[in-house]
Amino acid sequence: MENTVQHVELIGLCAEHVSHSYGGAAVLRDVDFRMRPGRVHALVGPNGSGKSTLIKILTGAERPSAGQVVLEGEPHRFGSPAQAAAAGVGVVHQHYHLFGDLTIADNVRGVIGGIPRRRNGLLDRRRACDEVGAELARLGIDVDPRAAVRTLGPAERKLVEIARALAERPRFLILDEPTASLEPTSAAAVLDLLRRLRADGLALCFVSHRLDEVVALADEVTVLRDGAVRAHLDRPPTGERELIEQIADVVPDAAVRGAAIPPGTTPSLRLAELRALPGAEPGELAVHPGEVVSVHGLVGSGAASVVRMAGGALELDGDAHVDGKPVPLRSPRDARRAGIGFLPEDRKAEAVLPEQSIVENIALPSLDRYTRVGVLNRRRMRAEADRYREQMAIVCSSTAATLGTLSGGNQQKVLIARWLSSGVRILAFEEPTNGVDVGGRAQIHRLLREFASAGGAVLVACSEPEEAIEVADRVVVFRHGALVADVAASDVDEHQLAELSAAATSDTDRKANP
Repeated sequence: MENTVQHVELIGLCAEHVSHSYGGAAVLRDVDFRMRPGRVHALVGPNGSGKSTLIKILTGAERPSAGQVVLEGEPHRFGSPAQAAAAGVGVVHQHYHLFGDLTIADNVRGVIGGIPRRRNGLLDRRRACDEVGAELARLGIDVDPRAAVRTLGPAERKLVEIARALAERPRFLILDEPTASLEPTSAAAVLDLLRRLRADGLALCFVSHRLDEVVALADEVTVLRDGAVRAHLDRPPTGERELIEQIADVVPDAAVRGAAIPPGTTPSLRLAELRALPGAEPGELAVHPGEVVSVHGLVGSGAASVVRMAGGALELDGDAHVDGKPVPLRSPRDARRAGIGFLPEDRKAEAVLPEQSIVENIALPSLDRYTRVGVLNRRRMRAEADRYREQMAIVCSSTAATLGTLSGGNQQKVLIARWLSSGVRILAFEEPTNGVDVGGRAQIHRLLREFASAGGAVLVACSEPEEAIEVADRVVVFRHGALVADVAASDVDEHQLAELSAAATSDTDRKANP
């Protein structure tokens, strides 16, 4: 490092020449990274590039195999996240770590010693709510501290997670994919809060695959690839392409559309008299063989609920027909029997088996296909997993590795491979590229398109307008629980889609069903 900047780097949190291995496999190699007060340092890179491991080292969840963590010029060996937190290092994880049945106040106060007590020893919940409410107001977070977390929307939950991390008064805050799966308006609220924290002098590390947000927010950027620093920009990036060229081997191709659906084709999946929210105007949604349909809407529009209903994870308010025949959709098991594979947004809570191998996770819904006279053909299972590992560029030491050892984006690829290999005819996916890098996103889009081209039908919930258009043949828009637009993806752009999502639009004005 240059002598002219050494005095600056003493004020901050640094990883110096950090390397780390798991079971002999190197995941970080001689990495330098620094966080400085009043700056946002973005950390980007492909899935499996080492970002999660670096975060664990900076926050005390792992100790590096080589190199050191330096805080304010002094080497530190954090033995636990609690030690790192005590030293002023906070973290907001990608997946929610809140207790849904507890209030916001209980969740926030829980990290700083719990609810205060009165002189008589009883819990003083009013004081706790007042204190948490004042802190939320200071941060510009407009929620009632007495509300249960389960009543909050995704953006509100993420803001509460950030507030909870800030309750420990960190000087350095690491945010892992804080806007993943949030639609643009909600993501903007999170980014606005991060800007205010930067202005207050907090040092921020922003980990994201949303490169437009990196461009809009970052003061500097580090790109990791294959466990090493591929590039470091000690300035804001000039645009997304500058980052894409460092992250991915190739710039993703333009979207590919499927062939036109012949008139009279029986839908693979038809949801009739569909209400995404109670009391909404009923509508009808159809997905045909060879077609990818994305569902889009603002938070609270009911768009995400539609895909959960199709996957049997949420009670269907309407009637379901598969290949023209009525079917019940009361559970994911019902959906599986009807030939529907469902991938939830919250993979950690609902889909991942972290202690099982990649082979076992992929084979899970298809065990009957690998079983003969009660004996599993594990060789076939491994061969299938190895095929998807190569096809989807899943970064792992081998498919015998447990799923929990993979990065979040690579876990997502494994879960998608689970359904692509299962023999289902319909896919109902929530946020299929959630936490996936730009190259992996293009791979997933291509695989979904290939699945449709082979006669399958795909229904995806996409909170990002860009992806809703990019992945699909048609985009269906929901507002206040009602289907308000059904348009060809090639006939709409991001701004028009945002307008459709936000404005009350006549059902007949925008319908374009094939």
